[in-house]
Amino acid sequence: MVTAIIALVLLAIAIIFAVLLIINRKPPPEEQRGEPIEPPLIQASGIYSIIRKSPREDLMKIRPSESEIRKYLFSINEDIEKNCLSDADRQNLADQWKRAVEQSIAAIEEGDASKAPFFYILESAGAVPCKVCESYFRRGKLVTREEIFKNPSIIPPFHLGCTTKIVPFRGNEDSKGSSVQEMLPVWEKNSQVTMPEWTITIKQPLTR
Repeated sequence: MVTAIIALVLLAIAIIFAVLLIINRKPPPEEQRGEPIEPPLIQASGIYSIIRKSPREDLMKIRPSESEIRKYLFSINEDIEKNCLSDADRQNLADQWKRAVEQSIAAIEEGDASKAPFFYILESAGAVPCKVCESYFRRGKLVTREEIFKNPSIIPPFHLGCTTKIVPFRGNEDSKGSSVQEMLPVWEKNSQVTMPEWTITIKQPLTR
């Protein structure tokens, strides 16, 4: 009888102790601030980290708006090579910029979906190198996904009339003539890369 009473008392003490622990539990800092708890953005993959987040929002914050681009284009009469700009040329440049932004975002999202370990910068989307970007980037420059996340300024287009593009590495390209071994990082030892001003304008052939 005495043993049963002692057991009941101990059980009651244990229950009370458990209730006090639950009541006094402190929530994590995120919960205290009312912030949703999200999984980490960076998932380590060797020395190259993969960011599972579209770059669209971050890119749009640092790129000029469509109205800014059109306002600037209608304030100039020629490109940096002294080629005259018609209204059709201005419209073409504005449309090309918009297409290039969407193509870059799509390329990065495609790389995320395929778990590409890194991306490389091609100095031109065609056979002729971008006349502005060829002095900033060498063919096959590498950029990790983490660097894209931290530095969305590395996402082309870089200027009006820019034909540079970003491409996910799939493991079977030769970077248009450059081997993987020859490709070097855009950022080396946390160095900064100078980008062309977006207002630098190169006239492009009219698209039909």
